[in-house]
Amino acid sequence: MKKYKIGIIGYGGFGKFLHYWWEKLPNVEIVAIADPHKNFQSQENFVVYRDWKELIQDKNIDIVSIVTPPSLHAEMACAAMKAGKHVLLEKPVAISEEGAREIIETQKQTRKVITVDHMIRYNPIIQNLIKLGQAGTFGKLRHVVVNNYAQDEALPPDHWFWKTEMSGGIFIEHGVHFFDIVNAIGNQEYVEVYGCTDSRNENQRDRMAAMVLYNEGLIASYYHAFSGPGLFEQTTIHLAYDLARIEIEGWMPMKGTVKALVNSRGKAQLESLPGWTIIELGGLNTLRDVSRPEGWGSEDLSAQNQAVNAGGITYLVDEMLSGNFEIHQTKGEVYGKCVQSILSDIIQKIENKDHKLTITIEDAFESLKTAILASQ
Repeated sequence: MKKYKIGIIGYGGFGKFLHYWWEKLPNVEIVAIADPHKNFQSQENFVVYRDWKELIQDKNIDIVSIVTPPSLHAEMACAAMKAGKHVLLEKPVAISEEGAREIIETQKQTRKVITVDHMIRYNPIIQNLIKLGQAGTFGKLRHVVVNNYAQDEALPPDHWFWKTEMSGGIFIEHGVHFFDIVNAIGNQEYVEVYGCTDSRNENQRDRMAAMVLYNEGLIASYYHAFSGPGLFEQTTIHLAYDLARIEIEGWMPMKGTVKALVNSRGKAQLESLPGWTIIELGGLNTLRDVSRPEGWGSEDLSAQNQAVNAGGITYLVDEMLSGNFEIHQTKGEVYGKCVQSILSDIIQKIENKDHKLTITIEDAFESLKTAILASQ
């Protein structure tokens, strides 16, 4: 088994996290790190570079991981590919469309493998929801609401996160994760994007919201705030399908709830969700439509021959259920497995050119374009 040698550019908290989880993989070795600001022990078992340009010229390296502020991504990714390296690029792919196009063009010229670290696509909850959506288990996806309340205690006023010329702003630096998740789950393309923002001062734009219309009718709203204590940090994603209401908790999804109308096939498919537990189950003929008050004259569901109509579509279902799903691991473990999976995905692509990456560079560009429009 070939052992792939990795060089990491940028060794802050996330760079160290990648190192910790990747060195557990049997076919991976971290051989070099570039960071001009870190002090390393002399006994470290990797080469230390102060200049990233030296690292990408290291002939011992197969894959370069770029974990730097977003404004540096395009230059570094293109240089690494031209130096013959495959690239795992931290999100966002770039802070401008021009930068992203340059990366895509360089990839076409060099034929090196590159992907962007939208690692949440590898989360088991998200992966299963994508499959269930593709199978038609929930019917058509109509509405998504993303609310992200993040802490700002670790982001002092002089942090690069607040500097738009370095980070691109909240939606570009962070919101692309959620634009990408909705792109994956909904499998639709944006048509219109509207955004609004609020700043605590001229240097810190800390709250942003967007409304996005997609080409098959999905409407999604996104709210991201970096303006509260860590004790209130919370992320929720609400998915409204014709046949289901799903609530996901955690920016790294860890658990959630489902209320759905199902037939026997759909009921069985839900068992793929991690830690799936049915809380309540009832036949359609035992339920009453409560959307109108008593005396309104609504027909009960039993008279509809197990047919439900939504958005002009008729679905054949016979039960309504409520249930919970949950990954019974720590967030760190789930996060770590996701970053291991994305590196393994790149290695599969290197070894088999016909392998389809879970996240293509074009996928990353789509989420970036939405984020840019939402930021204007």
